[in-house]
Amino acid sequence: MTLRVAPVPPEHWRTSRQWHPAKSDTTFLERALVLWAPLALVVAMAAGCGEPTAGYDVPRGASYEMMRRTAVVEVFEACKDSVVNIGCSRRDEKDPNTTHTEYASGVVVHPAGFVLTNGHVLRHGGDVAVGFEGGKDYPARPVALDETGDLALLKIEAGSRLKPIRFGRSRGLLVGERVVTMGNPLGMGMTVAEGIVSAIGRSTQSEYTFYPDMIQTDATTNPGSSGGPLLNVSGEMVGLNTTKNLQADNIAFAIPADRIRESLPRLLDVEGRYGFVLGMDVADEGPARVAKVIAGSPAEAGGVRVGDVVTRLGPENVASALDFCLALVECRGGEALPMQVLRDERFVSLTVTPTKVEPRAAETVAGLRPGLSRSFYEGEWEALPDFSALKAAQTDRAETFGLGPYAGRDDFGLRLTGYIEVPADGIYAFYTTSDDGSRLHVGDRLVVDNDGLHPPREVRGFVSLKKGTHRITVTFFERRGGDTLEVRWGGPGLPKAPIPASVLSSPPS
Repeated sequence: MTLRVAPVPPEHWRTSRQWHPAKSDTTFLERALVLWAPLALVVAMAAGCGEPTAGYDVPRGASYEMMRRTAVVEVFEACKDSVVNIGCSRRDEKDPNTTHTEYASGVVVHPAGFVLTNGHVLRHGGDVAVGFEGGKDYPARPVALDETGDLALLKIEAGSRLKPIRFGRSRGLLVGERVVTMGNPLGMGMTVAEGIVSAIGRSTQSEYTFYPDMIQTDATTNPGSSGGPLLNVSGEMVGLNTTKNLQADNIAFAIPADRIRESLPRLLDVEGRYGFVLGMDVADEGPARVAKVIAGSPAEAGGVRVGDVVTRLGPENVASALDFCLALVECRGGEALPMQVLRDERFVSLTVTPTKVEPRAAETVAGLRPGLSRSFYEGEWEALPDFSALKAAQTDRAETFGLGPYAGRDDFGLRLTGYIEVPADGIYAFYTTSDDGSRLHVGDRLVVDNDGLHPPREVRGFVSLKKGTHRITVTFFERRGGDTLEVRWGGPGLPKAPIPASVLSSPPS
């Protein structure tokens, strides 16, 4: 309990019952209180029993400092070394001497220098720099980007181990629970605000993407706050601040931490991205417990068993599925990988050698002409059917991938087939954005699986290809409502972009 003693200024010592030594209507106790109250206040404050009052230079004791150390102060001090400022700078196309910089925020998610932020932070490209409050800036390179989920992972070389943010659980958040935001609004540097969870399970739309199942808060956010953490009062990240309602005050939204935890391994897709096969999966939640070992895989050959808990991979300690995936970034097939697992309450050392994925050989096909073969099907589905077993209602040709003249219809499907000319050996990423389901095959390999009933969303997959001609197939179905089908690719020397008609061909109908 805080003791507050109000001093009695001299001008108020004489009131309606004025004191005078000759008066007999005052007691000794009254006179003592009036004379000694200011001195008692000073003594009490020196002992740390209250707050300073105007007019007195009162020493501040340890207990006074503790009274000011709120939960927000504790959260800030626990997390300030894990939150970063981000700047994306690019030169003006019309005036090379002019530089545009957009500001954002991020969080360290691994000691090796991996930083999580929003995907829309990178939408304009440019040079990315990551800085710590009161410290130096580091150039950052993008490692992975999910435009639909609005997540991006950056990598910096800080020269020392970093302090990662602690992930909390968003599933148990309470409406009305106190939360804290940290970030870099308007490029001002580290800024802290607090609020409450206003609602959970909200959906919203921004100029970048559609956000389902978001956390709504009234904590202050501004441009530049994107990518900063939403923290509970225990200093755990329960969400990633992402967007706000521009037509209202104090309506902000954060991506739930549980969704981030589940999305990051798929976002990284380390085996596909770096062209190797390990052949094991670990649990999304809790320790990196082995959930699956594929028969005949390098993991099985190396002695990994279901139920093992991976505690170290290469030079990195592993405490979660995210740590496991990040330890595999830039792994190369054919190189031995030391692994330590906890099995039956003892540590076991293993060595696993991932297999290098050989690029798919190009095909030799004669008589190709520009464009794709397109088949149109009528039907009601909730998932993609086997179109090869159905009779097409109509067949024609398409210049490239898309809905073409069938846009706006309900209850139909499309199958577009042909060949794609790959300019160089390497690992290629393919993307489909669809409403509803879509799939993309290169040869007989399923590269992108975006099946099911859902609003527009983008799904990506990787495949290693030799330079030359490769068979490609895209299937799509639409039930009702809006319809979208877009196909993009990227690879060695190729930025992510729609697949141009110039690289597509097919046999004559």
